[in-house]
Amino acid sequence: MTEPDPEQELLLPGIELPEMAWPESPVPATLRAALLDRTTALVRSRTRARRLRIAGGWLAAYAAGLATAWVALSRQVPAGQDTPRQAAVAHIATPAAAQPHDTADHERDDEEELTPLELRRRVADAPRPEQLRLLRLAGDGYLYDRADVDSALDCYRQILELTPPERRGAVEPDDSWLLAELRLADHAP
Repeated sequence: MTEPDPEQELLLPGIELPEMAWPESPVPATLRAALLDRTTALVRSRTRARRLRIAGGWLAAYAAGLATAWVALSRQVPAGQDTPRQAAVAHIATPAAAQPHDTADHERDDEEELTPLELRRRVADAPRPEQLRLLRLAGDGYLYDRADVDSALDCYRQILELTPPERRGAVEPDDSWLLAELRLADHAP
């Protein structure tokens, strides 16, 4: 005995389904080819457009970087105006009368040519006001010349540790933005 086909089960008891033949209507080959060509063209054009948008974004970012560098390099300091590092050196410098003339002027000239690391090495042997000045020069050198914020932050933290507590919150006009923020943050309640 043959088992009944599950697809041919009766929907209602006592009623059998007649055998039906569905007419097969194949899709014409020309319609299939035309549909494939249109779909392929649409998918490729969308992919191309997406890639062009991405490439345009990268190109715009690159152009903005070049423009920023060009503006930064072409901007010249007007004659008679100091750069931020020169202003910091001039502001921090102790009066010439406080030090002997023969070595003080020579050392000041040399300090502008020293790297921040060399300035930090001189801190250990210097008196307290000189330590503060050297650390500030080193911090400004890291910040302005090398764009090394972490090393500048280390120098500025040492300045705050060496500064008397009553003067820690006093922001000086020639403080770098980082030192000024540290002074204000240290003085905040």
